[in-house]
Amino acid sequence: MDEVNPILPAKSGASKPRWPQGFTALEFALVASVFFLLLFGVMDYGWMFFAQMNVQQAVDDGGRFASTGNHTTVTTGGTQTTLSRLQSIIGTIQNEISVPGINVQQNLIVCSDLGGCSNSGGSAPAGGPGDTVTLTLTTSLPLFTPVLAALFSGGAYTFTASTTFKNEPFNPSETN
Repeated sequence: MDEVNPILPAKSGASKPRWPQGFTALEFALVASVFFLLLFGVMDYGWMFFAQMNVQQAVDDGGRFASTGNHTTVTTGGTQTTLSRLQSIIGTIQNEISVPGINVQQNLIVCSDLGGCSNSGGSAPAGGPGDTVTLTLTTSLPLFTPVLAALFSGGAYTFTASTTFKNEPFNPSETN
């Protein structure tokens, strides 16, 4: 005689509905696509946040360097060359940036309250002693996720990092 399990209720005559073959794989594909879209979207957002903070910090460091009136010296083949103030600022910012593909040389604009704006040199583009100077770097960051990249023009997130400072009282002969 069959024993009846006192914990489980007796089976009724109804049968479980059967799903068509491959339905589980289809369900997994739908859920996985949404999951991966969210995962890569979060990664893209984190990358954008990191890049923007890194570039802003680099521009701030470049502004601090510029406010001192210092110049960078480069040694090539045993010969020391002193860079212009603008090239020294650009080099300082470029060395601080950890994000690949950002070109400071082409995208940095230096504005002095007395000397106007310049991104390619000129007479004392980083201002003289006591001048107020603004460094502005506008750049684009390509996105990894195609669905999110479609939401941004050109598939890239464009942002601006800027800093304003007052130059210290350095020797006026060191303004170029």
